Amino acid sequence: MNKDQLLHDYIITHSAELTEKWLKLRRKLRGHFYSANQLSEEMKQLLIEQHTFTNTAVASAFLEDPAVFQHNKEKWAAQVAKSRVEQDAQVHEVVEAIGNSRTVFWDAVTRFIDEHQDIVTKEDVRRWNHLVNSSFDQLMTDFTEQYQTLMIARLSSQQELISELSCPVILIADTIGTLPLIGAIDTRRARVILETVPENCVAKRITNLVIDLSGVPIVDTMVAQQLYMLSKTLFLLGIRTVFSGIRPDVAQTSIQLGLDFSAYQTYGSLEQALASMGVTCTIEETKA
Repeated sequence: MNKDQLLHDYIITHSAELTEKWLKLRRKLRGHFYSANQLSEEMKQLLIEQHTFTNTAVASAFLEDPAVFQHNKEKWAAQVAKSRVEQDAQVHEVVEAIGNSRTVFWDAVTRFIDEHQDIVTKEDVRRWNHLVNSSFDQLMTDFTEQYQTLMIARLSSQQELISELSCPVILIADTIGTLPLIGAIDTRRARVILETVPENCVAKRITNLVIDLSGVPIVDTMVAQQLYMLSKTLFLLGIRTVFSGIRPDVAQTSIQLGLDFSAYQTYGSLEQALASMGVTCTIEETKA
């Protein structure tokens, strides 16, 4: 058996010992993902399993077939990144933990060297040192790439949800709904409005929609164009569109762009627009 295989087998045999030493290196920090005094038993068991796989992955770099390490590395990065994102772990915490793994792993390699001085050469030591450091570096790189990809996807999903919640279609009566737009409308939000509002109207069987703009501070060229496209889309779906809360500056912007809103009824307030559809709003006064 060659020396690389012997070293690989040595690491695998002592893997549980390496993991135990790695766990002892954890610091007691409040809010730290790997904190020694805050982990549940379930999470501790997960860390043990994942660190065992860390040992297996890096040890496979000593094998003759490089494809084994490549496979283990990619699988390890995917599993650990997914786990850390789900647990809201910080990247610097994982980097510190991987650094501790590297230290413990190399200590094991050093012990193997001491126990096999009769067959290990200086060239072996140099080569193993390079292999270990290179392997951990690759784990780190693959992890950060996977982590970033998952975080971007997560943030994008959250942003989409926030955007959808910022353009709610509210059913007022059987076939009457309102779209109260509040706050600034950027390109992303405008796109979400154009994509989701028609679908929501159809799903709620709305045939008359009041788009209220009284809560929108600025209506620029892009917003005016998107609103015009929205009204045209709704028209093609058989949905009557009424605008309320259009201020003079909004009207001027539309005219300058050549956008013809004359085909749509406009009202000064949402209450007036709903009243035109037979919906009356009653405000009850509460006596002290």
